[in-house]
Amino acid sequence: MKVIFLVFIAIAASLLFSAPEVAAAPSSIQVDAKPGVSSTQVKHATLAINDIVRFFWDNYKIALHRKLRLILVPDDKVYETVLINDFKDTPANAQKKVKSTGGMAREIRGQYILVLKAKESVSSAAMIKVASHEMIHWYQYEAGGSKKSAEIKWLLEGVAEVVALQITEAHKSGEFNKYRENSLRALKKAAQIPPLKDLHSRKDWNAAMEKYGGAAVYRKAGLAVMELAQRRGGKTLFSYFINLKHQTPAKAFEQTFHLNLQKFENEMDQKYRK
Repeated sequence: MKVIFLVFIAIAASLLFSAPEVAAAPSSIQVDAKPGVSSTQVKHATLAINDIVRFFWDNYKIALHRKLRLILVPDDKVYETVLINDFKDTPANAQKKVKSTGGMAREIRGQYILVLKAKESVSSAAMIKVASHEMIHWYQYEAGGSKKSAEIKWLLEGVAEVVALQITEAHKSGEFNKYRENSLRALKKAAQIPPLKDLHSRKDWNAAMEKYGGAAVYRKAGLAVMELAQRRGGKTLFSYFINLKHQTPAKAFEQTFHLNLQKFENEMDQKYRK
């Protein structure tokens, strides 16, 4: 029997974040744990959501204003079914996402829906990272607008990757170093490495995924954003989306990072190349 219950996100203390000036209002979410998902995995997933809500309120005073439905699935078969039935994906697209993703998020009829693979083999750190990554996209769209935020897709995805690592690091240290090592290894194994200028539009991103493979595309974006964080500080990453609201992506990039977008892309392409 499907288990459905309500969880209220408490804004609890965390060593990573300082206490906010004003406590954020708890957000209600509906947790839909499919048969086979353990209570431990439910705990890990809701912990991730708690942390991401806290992170954006503490650091940027941004809150989500829609209800969230969290769907936890025990295996790839149920994941595919949810993508088809709840996300309205075609069977072909759902099958591709089963192979390449650990979670997906979408806004449907004014409600946020987040589905996560919650196999027993998935570690708490992996669960927190994937959940955080997907939820970060909603905050990016809230700050910069969904259309403008997605105009530089490598930055959208790379920031989601790196900020998710910040949140995960609070629970398991060493995630940054592991991510960097795995990313460098993935690019070394890749037959080709995509240039950042080819990872702007959603259409180009999807084409690059087909041509280069998901590992090369995501890892290149992640490493580029890690470089920005190293130079300008981790908090500046999301400031780009705040600055984006009233100007072009290129100008927002220069204002935030004090770098020319095209020159930075060329520099990263030279640094990470075959």
